[in-house]
Amino acid sequence: MKKLLILGAVLGGLVLAGMYLIGVYTTVRNEGTKIELGVTAEYKGMMAEYGQDRLSFVDQLGIAKGKTKAMVDILDAAIGGRYNKPSSPEVDSGKLFSAVSEAYPDLSGTNIFDKILEFVQTSRKKFAQRQEKIAGLVKDYDTWRKTGSFLHPTVVKWCGYPSDSLEIKINGNTYRGQVALDKMSTAIVGGDANQIFDSGVDQPLDTSGK
Repeated sequence: MKKLLILGAVLGGLVLAGMYLIGVYTTVRNEGTKIELGVTAEYKGMMAEYGQDRLSFVDQLGIAKGKTKAMVDILDAAIGGRYNKPSSPEVDSGKLFSAVSEAYPDLSGTNIFDKILEFVQTSRKKFAQRQEKIAGLVKDYDTWRKTGSFLHPTVVKWCGYPSDSLEIKINGNTYRGQVALDKMSTAIVGGDANQIFDSGVDQPLDTSGK
């Protein structure tokens, strides 16, 4: 009888331990998937916004089709810092105006320059904010994976994180898990939006259609 009681206690303990582990596993899976989906959605949103903003702005300027490439290249260069003041993050309006005037002499005397300068300044700020937000989300995700209770990091690994819920598509290639996380962790140091997100380096955007 005593042996049966001991056996029952052991089995009961194992059942409780199993139920606890299942609960921990479920909690970690739910938390991890939610975090990864959030990071993925934010990154994809940044990718789409980066590529679309400049093309949309060039369309708004009313430049004839076939003549937009020079303007897009100027915008890329300005956002990337080519027309900055020496040893300064500020745009040198004189350099930018000269580049626009050289490419589009017929636009001189209009308010288009003010629009371009405002767009460059706004785009820089917005893109920097999006990158900063991504960096914060990735940092929070790494903190969640690597800290917590004694067993938490181990359970996170057992659950397979980073998982395929982290997914980005660039240049026709799909990256998931750790590879996707590595690319998300790479700041764009500034054009095809696909190329800059794949390499981490901003490049001129080709709208020539070739």
